[in-house]
Amino acid sequence: MQENVGRPDWVDSKLYPFHDNWVEIDGHSIHYVDEGPRDAPVLLFIHPGPGWSFTYRYHIKRLSDKFRCVAPDLPGYGLSEAAEGYDYSLRSQSHALGRFVQTLNLRNMIVWGNDGGGPTAILALAKQSDRVLGLVVGGTFGWSIKDYRSVAWTLRVVTSPFFRLINRYTNFLARSMGSKMALGTRSLLKKEREQYTRPFKKRNTRNRALRLFASFNDHATQDDLGRALLAFREKPVLIQFGEGDPMTGQKWPERWAKELPNNHLVLLPNVRHFTFEGAPEATVENFRSWWAETFTMPNINSPSERFRNVRLEDFLPENIGTFPPVLYEGSVTLNPSTVAG
Repeated sequence: MQENVGRPDWVDSKLYPFHDNWVEIDGHSIHYVDEGPRDAPVLLFIHPGPGWSFTYRYHIKRLSDKFRCVAPDLPGYGLSEAAEGYDYSLRSQSHALGRFVQTLNLRNMIVWGNDGGGPTAILALAKQSDRVLGLVVGGTFGWSIKDYRSVAWTLRVVTSPFFRLINRYTNFLARSMGSKMALGTRSLLKKEREQYTRPFKKRNTRNRALRLFASFNDHATQDDLGRALLAFREKPVLIQFGEGDPMTGQKWPERWAKELPNNHLVLLPNVRHFTFEGAPEATVENFRSWWAETFTMPNINSPSERFRNVRLEDFLPENIGTFPPVLYEGSVTLNPSTVAG
């Protein structure tokens, strides 16, 4: 692993053995992981609030041999710094992600979103859905939640002044990322849980995710989200929800299947909301199987004509290293001193 100059001391490089990359976008200093062959299809991992790219460490380690794994820290999360005046709303977060994808000119992507990462990705990429091959979603939504009264009520509670005060002094949200309440039967090591709490050591940073959650109840944004999902109507989607996720009780897996008919739905036993930590091995293996089955079909829904001329066996995971090269267009504004050579 290359030395990461300027990386905070609290980052555990054994748990997170990736090179640090940075890009300046609209005043944000965005940190991201970019591992794997540059000419491979892209897995774009979108973390929830209050997570960061550490969230997908297992997936990146296991999949970067065959895929280009890109995982940004959204502005104000993880190692990224947000521009002054940034409001942390869903609309602003989606705009930042969309600009990130454009700046790196990412194409031929499978977009992986959990929790707040789902609506963020849908809004960000609806107008550039030609870059997207398919979706992987879990514990998340892509539509207006106005009809889900219990969810809307819960959001009002957790974004209330009282809860904001509690979270400011206890760091409750970040702590919950590693709790069995959120994961299910799997437990995280203490040093893993600390990787979720340390980015929010300062009290004035702890309510950023609550500002995101508050925007989930904004009706105009929710209406836009419902329309944005239509852009992915024909895309293949892997739906992975924990059986114990409260969102499963709301029938959200079935809602995803209804909205995106080209789907494969998996319910994970003994797993609750955060599938990436509750069942990392299963979610990776489910993805490998879905990829092989979906993208070996003769008429896959690909935005790129050159995929139609590739031998079907080229899409199998064991042969993905010979995947046809991605042709990058335009320039990327990067800091060359911090990007892996």
